[in-house]
Amino acid sequence: MKYLLTLLFFSLVLGQQVPEEDGVLILSDQNFEYVLRKYEFVLVDFYAEWCGHCHHLAPIFASSARQVRSQNVQFAKINCPQYEHLCRKYQVTGFPTLKLFADGQLLMEYQGDRTEKAIVDWMRKKTNKGSVEAKSLDQLKRFSESPNLVMVFFGEQKESYEFMQYYQFSQKNKHIPALHTFNQNFANEMRAQVPSIVIYKPYDERKAAIFDNFEISYIEQFVKKHSYPVLMNFDISTAKRIFKGDQPTLFLVQNSQTNQAEKHLRLALSKIKDQILICIANTDNKYGLRLMQYFGIQNDYLPQIVAFNPISDSFNLLSEITKDGIINFTQSFLGLQQRSQKSDL
Repeated sequence: MKYLLTLLFFSLVLGQQVPEEDGVLILSDQNFEYVLRKYEFVLVDFYAEWCGHCHHLAPIFASSARQVRSQNVQFAKINCPQYEHLCRKYQVTGFPTLKLFADGQLLMEYQGDRTEKAIVDWMRKKTNKGSVEAKSLDQLKRFSESPNLVMVFFGEQKESYEFMQYYQFSQKNKHIPALHTFNQNFANEMRAQVPSIVIYKPYDERKAAIFDNFEISYIEQFVKKHSYPVLMNFDISTAKRIFKGDQPTLFLVQNSQTNQAEKHLRLALSKIKDQILICIANTDNKYGLRLMQYFGIQNDYLPQIVAFNPISDSFNLLSEITKDGIINFTQSFLGLQQRSQKSDL
């Protein structure tokens, strides 16, 4: 009799629809264990209705869920005052608390910033096992329209050298969503060559592809090159890339009154984009203002073009801004840097 009651209980649970709000599953006594076991990964928000920080996090948590959730990854929430015993079981002592479960077991607590980018990046890193095979053409199309950079391998067979290099790269770089397919019809519909690695991105020309060099080192450089728009805006993320990297950067430092120089920079893009990183810093915001101070530029002398080498911490300035002037200035700066490096050897 006990067995029959247990079987009846689980059949009812398995047959029910788990309620959700804004893409976040709503947990309760009846569905908590079921949800944790149904999905490979579940990020649970332990919250309280009266908590102001919880109300602030709720829309951020929901927007993060829309970017990350999949067949294996879900976001969920549980009201702790209503289900105190569950929150005590998982040692929740403050609100909101985010905990990641894997295969029904508590994996770890989220300790990062409570921003959409931080949560999304963390979840992708923790739940991504590398490239997975696309199950349908519709999945591929939706994937290629992602608001973030993603990559797809189009090939003929799993045992190929090209795929093995790609798959190893995807496992090393789990923060980049990746799919693969060996379906020729899918490749045809997506207008992709076989074999190839296609990078889909929400900026510039929207996609770029590798056809003939599948060495991991080349894939790394290729993805790195396409990880940002050709013309970047200077903010905290681009600052980290530039000042912690090894690539020379061309800055246009301007404000809202001097932004006419931008059209000359855009005209020069096609000649210099493959040689140097290019970034616009607006001094109307705090990041651009700090950069202007770093280079020792006075507000009265804007706009300025600055060529910067992060390795030597050296830079040159150009105040007379024209298309040809920018091209010549960039090529001259890069030539000087190369000659300086050779003389140090």
